[in-house]
Amino acid sequence: MGARSRRESTGPREDPAVQHLREENERLRKLVSLVGRLGRRITTSPDTPAVLQDVVDAACDLTGARYGALATFDASGRVDRFMTHGISPQERDRIGQLPQGLGLLAVLRESQTPMRLADRAKHPRSVGFPDNHPPMKSFLGAPIRHGDDLLGNLYLTEKVGAEEFTPDDEELLVLFSAQAAMAIRDSDVHQRVEAERARLRGLVDASPMGVVVAEAGTGKVLLTNREAERLLNRTSQPGDTLKTHEQAAVYRRPDGRVYQPDELPLQRCLTRGERIQAEEVRFELPDGRTIPTLVNAAPVYSSDGTITAAIAVIQDITPLQEVERLRSEFLGMVSHELKTPLTAIKGSAATALGSQRALNDVETRELFEIIDEQSDRLRDLVDNLLDITRIEAGILSVTTERLDLRAVAEEAVAAFRRTGAAQEVRVEAPDELPMVRADRRRIGQVLSNLLNNAAKFSPPGHPITVRIEPQADQAAVQVRDRGHGIPADKLPHLFKKFSRVHEDRGISGTGLGLAICKGIVEAHGGRIWVESPGIGQGTVITFTVPFEFDQAVAAGPDVTRRADHVGHVRKAGERARILAVDDEPQVLRLLNRTLEEAGYRPISTDDPGRVVQLVELEEPDLVLLDIMLPGTSGFELLERIREFSGVPVIFLTASDESDDAVRALKMGADDYIRKPFAPSELLARIEAVLRRRVLPDTLEVRLPFVLGDLEMNFAERRVTVGGRAVKLSATEYKLLYELATNAGRVLTHEQILQRVWGPEYSGETELVRSFIRNLRRKLGDDARNPKYIETEPQVGYRVPKR
Repeated sequence: MGARSRRESTGPREDPAVQHLREENERLRKLVSLVGRLGRRITTSPDTPAVLQDVVDAACDLTGARYGALATFDASGRVDRFMTHGISPQERDRIGQLPQGLGLLAVLRESQTPMRLADRAKHPRSVGFPDNHPPMKSFLGAPIRHGDDLLGNLYLTEKVGAEEFTPDDEELLVLFSAQAAMAIRDSDVHQRVEAERARLRGLVDASPMGVVVAEAGTGKVLLTNREAERLLNRTSQPGDTLKTHEQAAVYRRPDGRVYQPDELPLQRCLTRGERIQAEEVRFELPDGRTIPTLVNAAPVYSSDGTITAAIAVIQDITPLQEVERLRSEFLGMVSHELKTPLTAIKGSAATALGSQRALNDVETRELFEIIDEQSDRLRDLVDNLLDITRIEAGILSVTTERLDLRAVAEEAVAAFRRTGAAQEVRVEAPDELPMVRADRRRIGQVLSNLLNNAAKFSPPGHPITVRIEPQADQAAVQVRDRGHGIPADKLPHLFKKFSRVHEDRGISGTGLGLAICKGIVEAHGGRIWVESPGIGQGTVITFTVPFEFDQAVAAGPDVTRRADHVGHVRKAGERARILAVDDEPQVLRLLNRTLEEAGYRPISTDDPGRVVQLVELEEPDLVLLDIMLPGTSGFELLERIREFSGVPVIFLTASDESDDAVRALKMGADDYIRKPFAPSELLARIEAVLRRRVLPDTLEVRLPFVLGDLEMNFAERRVTVGGRAVKLSATEYKLLYELATNAGRVLTHEQILQRVWGPEYSGETELVRSFIRNLRRKLGDDARNPKYIETEPQVGYRVPKR
């Protein structure tokens, strides 16, 4: 024992000052190391929560705090991230998020400086922490600020081995608070940059022109959008170079010569700094296709004038060449169609004036009849040219009135018979047919065109039938012939300008008649479509015209009952609100003016980010929504709207793709209208959609439909399940209405399509299935064990009887 004591006392004892200095040096070394590591993490790591967790861990480690917490605030001042130290996950879950704006944390929010307390309980504003918070006598906290912006707070409690935190600890906390502010600000900047990059990428991808960006020196392809991928018939891969693109096709000049690799537009930009404008390049692809394009390209320079990259914009001019071909054909056709009646007129006039003998009365009358007939033909051609011009410009106007559609049809048939046509025409219509609202002259023009078409393509003696059938809120007019029929591949082109599907049969015509019919019908808010089983089996062309409703029933600018998911009732005479969304200022001005003049209250925005908020706050009666919007699309906005609202939505689209229309309707849109459109067509479609929001049985008081927990209150247009309001779109409500009012009966897919969407969607069974799935999901119905909507396999659906 004594020996051991002697050994322990033989070594020199370290001076306490030296020992303190060594400990302080170690602490500073550790501090420098931690700060350096945090600085590197902040500048290199995209994982901001992990960096902030490192900050609170390091602050506790260097100050000796047993517990620590760091909270960050969102734009509204609420806690959006909460990191802790020294607290187990179970304790963390029990605490939850800290209170908003109470006690010491509120003081920290208001303060510009840190707060250090020996005994937190003695502070007059020590309240506000949860009862199950870990012990916290000593307290050290600091706000996290960047300039004047409050980003969050950081606090430590329970210093180990000491009564309170020191001024050095306070300085350390301020340092770590600054590190946290840097991490949060960098994260915000990174998120904004990424959002802007995604927005720009979305805009480039949505461009109808191909875009390729290549790096100077390496030739690496930095960016290729979808259109460029389509033109090259290949999907971009990481590591693609200009050489990869050069091998994807053969590139020719207009004279047929092949481009050498160093002569291609992008290469000339990168190596010579050339700017290329509208250079025609033909892409010859391995699959045999040839795509004519116009290429514009330019170099990109750094601040010192060095070429760093080049960008090419590639336009597929196939559609332009097709338009040019059609234009040339049209000019030739118009020239022929004009010269034919002019020749007859000139010949008849010359005969009458230059005859060497006196003409008798019969001969004179015959010449004047030719002049009269050919003048009418010439007038009709000029009128058609003017009409198609107005339709394309969106300025075709219609003057609507209450009409007996059967009488209009019979007038058109009588005029047709006076032309001496060889076909018999029958008009079929119910005795009690509601009045329609339409332009008498224009609807007569549509019927005349359709009858003349049917006669032109039918053998003599084959009957033509005009049938008028009432539907939910419109009349459907069919013109059926038993003539040549139309090949399936030509049906989609029938209503396009200059379309002449029977050109191979030697049948003349301008190709304008059906395009004009389509423009007139759509200006009334209707639809027109064609059906033909095939060659030799005739053709049926159908168009719709809206019924005229009593003003107490029809939905117009003064909406007395909004049919939305909450059954909100407007004051009598209050104008209907319509939200218009378009990124083009000129279009918005047109929409605002049109709606205001029609008696509606327009609400407009060109900012897609405000749409959802405006739908929630303004509660519009209808939304006009453009499909192509910056940074997003109308489809994405419709999805978000349908999460909480059944407000009617009409899509505005400049696209001729029918897939967009079908997609919109499947997602819950109520209608669509193609640009350019006439104001009269827009107002007709708005009125039709708002009218559909009024119950089909408005004139009849119906008791609510109740099936188990499901209740449909027809008077208030409310649907509840177990007392919970169910938010349905207009189309979903209409679908459930048809099933409920036919409870116990199976409605086939075709019957549902006819009653809910209209006959032009015949055969779109997937549209029905899609809406049934959404309806079941909202009602909480299980398709495998249904309570409300039963499936009849391969047939349709039914709702059980009550």
